[in-house]
Amino acid sequence: MSDFDGSFGAIISNLFKDNGTKAAYLPCVLASALIFSYTSADLVLNQTDLVDYVKTEKTWNIVFENNVVDDNGDNLTFEFDDIWADGDVKVIDFFLDDISVDDGHFVGYIDVKVIPEECNGRTGSEGRCENGIWISDGGEWECDSISATLLGDNSTLTGQWFDSGNTLSGSDSDCEPIYLRIVTYPNYNLHQSFNQTAVNEYQALSPWTVEGWGDGVVSVQINLDVNTYGGFGPADDSEEITILVSVHQFNPTASLVSEQ
Repeated sequence: MSDFDGSFGAIISNLFKDNGTKAAYLPCVLASALIFSYTSADLVLNQTDLVDYVKTEKTWNIVFENNVVDDNGDNLTFEFDDIWADGDVKVIDFFLDDISVDDGHFVGYIDVKVIPEECNGRTGSEGRCENGIWISDGGEWECDSISATLLGDNSTLTGQWFDSGNTLSGSDSDCEPIYLRIVTYPNYNLHQSFNQTAVNEYQALSPWTVEGWGDGVVSVQINLDVNTYGGFGPADDSEEITILVSVHQFNPTASLVSEQ
């Protein structure tokens, strides 16, 4: 009888040395091999199904929560008012570094409202407009001519300067507000919700989670031309103008609608 050296070969040799041992261990070995084969095949099939599922295009509903970046509850981001003399051209800058966009939010667009002091101007203005004439108990004045322009490019304010949804300039001589807008986030069109195809939630949201849009300075140029009216009332040689800026932010979420 040879000495047992503890090697794997010696162990196997001793296990199957006699017929009784073979009869006891052989079914166990075969059963283990069968179970291993079944488990391996099932694992491969499950892995294949998982890969196919991951690669499958799905329809996701993208929902946007929209609100104004507002620190004091007035639904405005910036407010500015000043007096323009006849012929004045002023550029007013609003620095977006001074505001805090909420976590998980992105700047979608920026609205600017330019308000003359007559009729639709400051709170407490009294009177009425008729055919471009401001009429009040104190007299009659012709509405002044105001023009407003959003100045800049992507070097001063990162946005979609050529977007069809923009209103970069406007004018008025009827004592009405002027409304301007610049879309800052690519392809953002005041969305409430829409469907998008992607293989997973991360990819569905990836177009709407890009940092860097809506950074910089909002520059508003205001030109004033005081109109002289031949009616009664004090001479008009200036205009108090108010500028309101609303920075609109959005937070996107995705929910699975269906699988292709």
